[in-house]
Amino acid sequence: MGQMKHPKKRARAASPHLYDASGPSAHEPSRYFLGPQDSATDTSEWRPLRPGVRIRDLFKGPDLHIALLSYIPGACVPMHVHTGDEHIFVVQGSQSDEQGDYPAGSYIFNPAGTSHSVQSEEGCLVLIQWRSPVAFIDDNPIS
Repeated sequence: MGQMKHPKKRARAASPHLYDASGPSAHEPSRYFLGPQDSATDTSEWRPLRPGVRIRDLFKGPDLHIALLSYIPGACVPMHVHTGDEHIFVVQGSQSDEQGDYPAGSYIFNPAGTSHSVQSEEGCLVLIQWRSPVAFIDDNPIS
């Protein structure tokens, strides 16, 4: 018997957007994707987080936040405590903390209650997911 071949479907180049499920007017989720061109940090979808670190929100719900973080070379995030679990996947470059260095392809899990600071000597792009805001030692939380 011959194999049935399915024609390749091209991914629709829909404009990626933030899915915000946190408000009373939350809409039905819609599927979307980010392509390599969407990681450019000079677009309006990105906002400053800390000096040298920009964030692009991908999903924001009442108890879950997913975003991309972009660090320029030498950028850092100061010491903070995780008030909820955090998952990080290093997409490009590398980042470091007190526990070690994490090159592209690394996955880091920071459970609630742990603390660290983050640096990126060469710059990096990470995919990050968290459930609660971090508490910075200087009392400036970021949600």
